[in-house]
Amino acid sequence: EAIERLRQWTLQNGDDLEFTADKKPGTISVRVEGEHQSAQEYVLPYGARMGDLLQHIQYSDRSDKESLQLFRLSVKERQKQMLQTSLRSLETAALTARSGTSDEARLRKDEADLILQWIDRAKKVEPLGQVFIAQANNKNDLLLENGDILRVPTKDGLVLVSGEVLFPNAIAHDESLDIEDYVKRAGGYTQNADVARVVIAHRDGSFDE
Repeated sequence: EAIERLRQWTLQNGDDLEFTADKKPGTISVRVEGEHQSAQEYVLPYGARMGDLLQHIQYSDRSDKESLQLFRLSVKERQKQMLQTSLRSLETAALTARSGTSDEARLRKDEADLILQWIDRAKKVEPLGQVFIAQANNKNDLLLENGDILRVPTKDGLVLVSGEVLFPNAIAHDESLDIEDYVKRAGGYTQNADVARVVIAHRDGSFDE
């Protein structure tokens, strides 16, 4: 029936028509995005593991297969719940803080207003649902869930320097450079920078300080 309806459609120049397999009972549907040369949609048996999926993926020369990224709907929901719990605790603390004097009360109110504004913005943040798998020794044994998305990053040869630097920029990767060299090429630190806390965000979702 669906195919018959498709026959009535007129495709335009530049349209993208994609056919994917339907999810069948006892199966899960997972998607592979990013830099690879294989299919994007896979229907696997219920209980399939990451290793079962990886054996189907054909990487390209630009694939960063050491930094695979997994995004999961159930994890996204749990991250959202944890974020909401933390925000409620912060909101309660801001609203119930006591003051000893009228001057302190005014300062507390101004501080609380700023915190509540930040909380309102934070409530709009949508978690990614990312599961860190790239550095896991047993990632092949990880059970897949319906709706999982596996993303293969691209080796672009760039290092993004952002935050409290004068000129945030993307800089060509050079193995001879260290962190301070990259910061210098971004104009150096601003006056507000906490130079004792430089965070390195890796493609696989992990962080180093």
